[in-house]
Amino acid sequence: MLRFLTVGAFLVSGSVAVATPLCVDLGPTGVVHDSRTVDLWAPNVQFAGQNIDFNFSFENGQFIRLFTATNNSFQIDAFFRINNAPLGALNFGGSGFLTDNHGAELGPAVTLVALPVTLGFHQVGVDLLLRPLTSDLVPADVNGIHLDLTLPNSPEFGFGDGPPGGVTFAGNVFGIGPGVPRDVVPDFGSTALFLTIALGGLISMRAWVTSAR
Repeated sequence: MLRFLTVGAFLVSGSVAVATPLCVDLGPTGVVHDSRTVDLWAPNVQFAGQNIDFNFSFENGQFIRLFTATNNSFQIDAFFRINNAPLGALNFGGSGFLTDNHGAELGPAVTLVALPVTLGFHQVGVDLLLRPLTSDLVPADVNGIHLDLTLPNSPEFGFGDGPPGGVTFAGNVFGIGPGVPRDVVPDFGSTALFLTIALGGLISMRAWVTSAR
């Protein structure tokens, strides 16, 4: 059904959202403190002012578990490469939310923050930041992330098909399952740790992008 909806959306007006699946390997399972960055392959999409839906899913039955100790600190920072647009030309908008194993919304949608990644006089990528991503109940298992994205109206540019970008998942503490504890409760100092992570998550992604060039 998703395949037929995706093809159909390309055949009508650019204002119609296009559902694009993005499958991500979360890496080793276990409890994660701070953050985890993995490769992200973006589709080859030109910017024509259209709306596009990205449905992130996880390979090999993996999932992200939000613990009580995650404490509304969970966020993602998705980096997509762009084929050398001039500075100041591109504006992105949108929102996103967490989904369960049926694709249903786990918590409220949050507004997207789009930050340009530049090299010299060109924009070579964009950081799409969603925070905080929360669930209405915890502990909760996250099986995907839905991103509603409005692209710039600049048809000469787009997400290229070159080297992969990356996505950083960050928070006080969270699990990558299977094989993780049912819950982790807060301990002393977790609030201070969250403040450190919130400030450092984007810095970590920028450093990873720079090393990958």
